Amino acid sequence: MARTVPVYTLQAESGRSIRLAADSDFWLTNLSGDDGLAIELAAVQSSGQIGKTRTGQSIGDRSITVTGAIVRNFDSNEAILKRLVAPGAALKWCKTVGGTTWYLDVVPAFTPDVSGGEHLLNFQCRLNAAYPYWRTVETARTLLGGLQPTWFPTTVSTAGRFAISRYKNDLYTSVRNDGNTETAFTLQLRAAARVKNPMLWNSQTRTFIRLQTEMRAGERAEISTLDGERGCRCYTPENSASNGFRLLDIDSDLWMTLLPGDNILRLTADEGRENLTAVIVAPKGVASGV
Repeated sequence: MARTVPVYTLQAESGRSIRLAADSDFWLTNLSGDDGLAIELAAVQSSGQIGKTRTGQSIGDRSITVTGAIVRNFDSNEAILKRLVAPGAALKWCKTVGGTTWYLDVVPAFTPDVSGGEHLLNFQCRLNAAYPYWRTVETARTLLGGLQPTWFPTTVSTAGRFAISRYKNDLYTSVRNDGNTETAFTLQLRAAARVKNPMLWNSQTRTFIRLQTEMRAGERAEISTLDGERGCRCYTPENSASNGFRLLDIDSDLWMTLLPGDNILRLTADEGRENLTAVIVAPKGVASGV
């Protein structure tokens, strides 16, 4: 069976994008840095030791060199490319394989160098991804506690409007990461009535995230472990936002991640757990290469 050819898209925060494919005005002729990753290994060697003892490893950023051609509407497409890939621009480099789209957050490291003649333009640019792993555009939302729809095997007739649901009260919940590397996430909390000191417990890593506060009806909190967004935001019932970092327990693990496979999490609170709705939001998968 032939290999599936990926389709690439470069997208700006504004939503403007260019698609690099055979049926587009922009063709991709060569690509490097898109797949493999350099791993820096640290090791020590004592006197008389044969070989070394590995002490750790780290993965740096990802540099992608994009080489392509503009095959139609040369003047306007050259201008679009240069406006999109401008110094300081925040971009997404997207890769669609089959029915799944993955992305990297990138910035230009080298703006487009365009050359060519009357009937064909060639271009090359370089992109840098500080976070080197691919993430799926599609996210997964996992309910840890709160109201969930209830299914009835027979028809229910009611006069008026009713919410038919039940409280999810499982002691532990499995949250799945379909990728091959760990991923950060966002924890969304909403109180329907009084909740004291809500906490998320990770059974695998034996770490937790806890708010040392009393939430009232209608109040919300969003706690993120994502790079660049790490921290806590709290919201009043009127949707007024404030920095909730000071409310976090000092031992809270803001570097908590979801490991590949199933992650067993537990939602607790000192009081009022039944009044709390909690949702984990994360990419469906994170991978070192796709």
